[in-house]
Amino acid sequence: MTMKRLLLAAIAFTSLTANATQSYSFLSGGYQFTRVAENGMGQYFADKYNNSEDSKYLHGLYFRGSWNFYDHFFAEYRTGATTRSSSTLVQDYLAMGYYIPLATDTSIYASMGYSGYNAERDIDAGCGLLDNDKECKKRTFSEDGSGISGEIGLRFKPLRWLQMEPSYRYTDFGKKGQHELRLTNLIEFTQHSALELNAGYRHWDNLDETNYQVGYRYSF
Repeated sequence: MTMKRLLLAAIAFTSLTANATQSYSFLSGGYQFTRVAENGMGQYFADKYNNSEDSKYLHGLYFRGSWNFYDHFFAEYRTGATTRSSSTLVQDYLAMGYYIPLATDTSIYASMGYSGYNAERDIDAGCGLLDNDKECKKRTFSEDGSGISGEIGLRFKPLRWLQMEPSYRYTDFGKKGQHELRLTNLIEFTQHSALELNAGYRHWDNLDETNYQVGYRYSF
């Protein structure tokens, strides 16, 4: 009887670890929509360009990959790139993390790593606007930055087919830090396949940025 109980306990523990491992080893990606509120672009472009009166709307793609390489340790990379007629914004995050299972479908995690951003804008020079040169020439200027970044989050399943992941991340970009709140939602089709519906908000001095994502996740 004792041997049977030990065997059942071992099976239950293995099952718990396997479920948690799968949720931290995955690839996902899809469409991203970004809204930058008034006066937000100046934060990216160091006031070389700003949207002082209107919000700007950008469209693009996102990618996220995570690998649970040993025990409860994982490595993660994520990036999002959005663009409009003349501006492109890219921000990424590369980190190492550790998660703690709380129940079969619940865990908390923390990660620490490196975050960077790049912003590019095309302008038309010439055309008689800036000088006497009537020929239109496209010029590009860009700004970038990077810093240490850390995140904490919670993963849980309120329903059998739904996984939710609220998280908070802080990035030190020098003089001003960036705060990010994110909510990842997985509508699971199978154990390995899911639809992602995500929302995120970034605040960085004068920047108020909202991101929405629709994509697909494959878990290993």
